[in-house]
Parts: sequence; C-alpha cells; structure tokens
Amino acid sequence: MDNHASATLSALFAAASFDPQTQTMKLNAAATSLLQLPIRPTLNQCTQLLGADQWLQLRQLEPGQSKLLPFASSSDSPDRWLLWTAAQQDGLLIWQISDQTALGRTSLHWQHQSQLAAVGQVMAGICHEVNQPLNAMRLRLYGLQAMQKNGPIGDLADHLTALDEQVGRCADTLTNMREMVGHQSINLTTFNASKSVEHVVNLLKSQLQIQQVKISSHNTGQPQLVYGQAQRLEQVLINLINNARDALVGQTTPPPQVNVSVSHMSQGSAGINISVDDNGPGIDLALQEQVFEAYYTSKAGAQGTGLGLALCRDLSQDLGGNLKLTSSPGATVFNLWLPLAADPTHS
Repeated sequence: MDNHASATLSALFAAASFDPQTQTMKLNAAATSLLQLPIRPTLNQCTQLLGADQWLQLRQLEPGQSKLLPFASSSDSPDRWLLWTAAQQDGLLIWQISDQTALGRTSLHWQHQSQLAAVGQVMAGICHEVNQPLNAMRLRLYGLQAMQKNGPIGDLADHLTALDEQVGRCADTLTNMREMVGHQSINLTTFNASKSVEHVVNLLKSQLQIQQVKISSHNTGQPQLVYGQAQRLEQVLINLINNARDALVGQTTPPPQVNVSVSHMSQGSAGINISVDDNGPGIDLALQEQVFEAYYTSKAGAQGTGLGLALCRDLSQDLGGNLKLTSSPGATVFNLWLPLAADPTHS
C-alpha cells in the first residue's frame, strides 16, 4: 500500500481500503471500532456483516460517489446508518465512513410520509376494490335468505365457496395496502419486482377505469429478484402511473392507454427494466430534464407539488438503479433499470 493510501487509513475518520487484485481489505483504527471488525477482515466477514448486495453496491461506487446504507453490528445493537464515500488510488478502492444515523432516520421518516401520500392517491381505487366484493356478498346473502324460506338450499356449498372467494379478494386488497404503508425495518432485503408491479397495477386499475384510462401490464412470468425495499419501488410506480394518468385525462383520440412492462436485460450489467408508457401528448424536449427537479410542475393550481418525479429518481437510485425519460407526441416512456439481486454465495 502506498504512502497516500496509508495516510488515508491512518486519518482520524473511519476508512477502509480494498485491493481488487489480491481481494484483501484493510481498516484503520476508527473503522475497526465503528464496524467491529479486525484490521484485515476477510471478504467473508465483510459480506456477512454488510450483506452481499450492500457489499456489491459499495464496490460499484465511482470515486466521489456516496451511499447511505443501514448497518447493525449485531442483532442486539440499534440500527444505524453509515455514509460511505468512495475514492480510488493506485488501483485501491477506498471508502471514508461516517455515522449518519440522524440523516438516515430523517430520510426514512420522509419516505414513510411519502408512502402515506401515495396511499391517498390510490384510496379511490382501494375503496372500489373492497366495495365490489362487499356488494357481491350482500346480494348473494339476500338471495340465500330468500331461498331458505322455501326449504333446504341444495347447492349451499357452492354459495359458501363463492362468498369465501369474495372475502379473499377483500383481504388481498387490504394486505397490499398494509404492505405499502407499513413501517419497515431499515434493513434491506431481496424481493420480487414483478410482484410489486402486479400489486400497484391492481390497486390503480379501478381508479384509472373510472377516469376512462385503460391500464395493462406485461411481465416475463418469472420472479425478478432485486435488492432494497419493495415499498420504494411501489412508490416510484404509483407516481409514474399517476403522472401518466394526469397527462391522459380528457383525451379521447386515441383512447388513453397506460402500459407497464417488466423485461430482463442481459446486456452489460444483469438487471431488469420496468417501463411505464402512455400515449398522451408527450413532454417537450426542453422540459424533459426539468421534470426531475424538485418543485417543478406543469400541473395547474394545486394539483401538483413538483416532488413526485424528483422522489422517483431518488428512490430509484436508492434501489441501485436509474430512471430515464424519453418522450415525443403520442409516446412518453419512463424506463427504470434495476440491478438483479447479487448471488449471496459469491463475494
């Protein structure tokens, strides 16, 4: 290790270096205390402590980039957030590490508030999804009450099965809502992105139909496992679909349509692409970068806060992905690329 790297690791702040050639790690004294690892930990110790996916995210950071990650040194210790800032020197990857727990908890609280706002946006669809099976059950029960006056009901078992299916439909809708708004641990996990897409489309479908907007979804039919929090992805999808809906309200020709698709991408870094596209008027080229800026909105009055797409980009980056926009008259497409979850058996 050269003098510069040695000086970096002996500084007062916590720092760690990784040599890709020898696959070895070295921590300075502050980092060993913060991470509770030896000065020269093995890769197995690092991946066990940080998790295979977080370790991969750190190795992929470019010089000057930072990543705020949850961290718990043991099952008994309180959850903390560490900010890792990357540098590179003579082939070594170097990270400066600082405890930013207050920032992490504030960010987590802000994201939860955004989740509540997202639920407000889909509440009409949720009420519709619950109200329909309740009405179906009520009508069937009225029918059963009338039938029993004429004697035993011969096909009672079939009626009870149908009622149970409607109860299950209500339960599924409420479960989806609870998963979307429930407080999560700061620990990230591997989840099925295709299932998240299905949840969101099912929640929004009725609301869009009321506004004469058709929505369809297409996926590979296979689980697409990514790393992070499912709620973050679902927030992104809700905002993107609602933006598409807003652009289509009042359009009659062509019939307003939103498409959501999931596809596997094998070129370059392995990942998936989730696209949300609509056949609305499009976004002017000069405005396509502005739409991701906080507080920018093209919606009249108090209809938009200007935070939706800015939040989408931030949450996409938290998931290790990126969000891009292409638009022309009659076709606006948001493409969200996400890396596939790392194989925990590989370091």
